[in-house]
Amino acid sequence: MRIVKTRSLRGGVGVAACCSVLASLLTPAYGASCPPISQGQPIDAWGDSLTTGTPGIGGLSGTWPYQLSVLLGGRAVRNFGVSGQVSESIAAREGALVARVSVEGGEVPVDGPIPVTVTNHLSIPGAGAGDVHGTLDGIPGKLAYTTTYHHVFIRDTHGASPSSVPADSPFIVDDHRCDVSVIWAGRNDVSAGQTTQTVHNIARMAARIDAGRFIVLSITNSADEERGTPGYATVTALNRALAARFPHNFIDIRSALIAHANMSDADQRNREADAVPVSLRVDNLHLNSNGYRIVAEQVAGFVNRRGW
Repeated sequence: MRIVKTRSLRGGVGVAACCSVLASLLTPAYGASCPPISQGQPIDAWGDSLTTGTPGIGGLSGTWPYQLSVLLGGRAVRNFGVSGQVSESIAAREGALVARVSVEGGEVPVDGPIPVTVTNHLSIPGAGAGDVHGTLDGIPGKLAYTTTYHHVFIRDTHGASPSSVPADSPFIVDDHRCDVSVIWAGRNDVSAGQTTQTVHNIARMAARIDAGRFIVLSITNSADEERGTPGYATVTALNRALAARFPHNFIDIRSALIAHANMSDADQRNREADAVPVSLRVDNLHLNSNGYRIVAEQVAGFVNRRGW
């Protein structure tokens, strides 16, 4: 079993990280050629709390990335879900959007954190305390968001002397373009009423992946977003746009979940309202381990059919 759970950026998701690795250990530098398509590349799961996991699913083993790894015989699946993030933030962590950073005092010290400002206001790493690994003006390290809601940069290794960094330098996240990527983004865009760039952000993420080895999952509607509500209209419109944009890389996970409604009155009411059945949820939106099993099965089937 090689499931990698990256650090959650909003505490209390109830899913402990089993380990933390630097993606740069597994992926080439920018500009390097990717290896031929095989079934050996890691699978990266990009998303929000629907990916990282929530309380009530039995811990790490209940998440869909973990269950996907099991279904694929222990293949490495890296959980890059972060609770609360909108598609822009997820795209920034994946590298589709680039954060511009200015360092306090204009130089990175030999070790330890240094306050920085993300000058283009890109939300990276995102919400809560956490970090994203990459390089700042060629210096490997972590861009972290502290519990006091300030960004800092922490270089990986002790430097011989402080390093000057020009203002507005790009922070280049580790390269994942040679992996197989599963993108499940946009749910928090709907919740925040910020959906004008959702499809564009997902498209930029997909464009970075080598040889078209990516999967886009449809956005789910909450129990409150039944057929006929504004939220339902927003979700279904976004999903139509995603299906049209990625006709060969799209899984309608929302419909797959609804199709698994049992015969209980509650599930059938949800089915009639075109909402995810209550038997597959822990709350109005998030899935339980059975719901995530369906997600994992859908993704595993897609990966196997494509020979990825």
